[in-house]
Amino acid sequence: MTEVEISRLIFGILQAIGCSVLILLAFLTCHKYLIQEKRCTAKTKGIIRKYTTASRGTSGVSVFLPVVYYTVDGKEYKTVGPRYKGIISSSVSSPLHENQSRCWEEGQYLHIRRTSNSFVGVHPNPIADLYPLNSEIDVYYDPNHPKLSYVLRCCNLK
Repeated sequence: MTEVEISRLIFGILQAIGCSVLILLAFLTCHKYLIQEKRCTAKTKGIIRKYTTASRGTSGVSVFLPVVYYTVDGKEYKTVGPRYKGIISSSVSSPLHENQSRCWEEGQYLHIRRTSNSFVGVHPNPIADLYPLNSEIDVYYDPNHPKLSYVLRCCNLK
């Protein structure tokens, strides 16, 4: 074998290993969403105790999702949600506007409409109005593995 053939062989092997690792990571990440709706058949009430520390959304829109705690057979679990396929936002900014935001769900999308004062434009977490702290919310979980759960509805991320 020549050096060129050996280099191509090594490159091909590394490429195959890299592709295998990516496929494995994709499966491990998305596997939950493939089985979640079928297996999470039991329902309980959860309490929203806080919001996520990492924001979701596009630039200019920060959404901190509720962290919901629920109890199954005397053991406490936590999950984040409800989750969304996407966040659709629109904003208007001028020195004459007040800082206001309106938030609603449509399908599996979260819509946010904001007006901002261009001098001081500060907005609280828009989802806090929909899901306030210490409120109850439905949690669906797998009776055999209660840690596998979703909040309110299954977000179809397939």
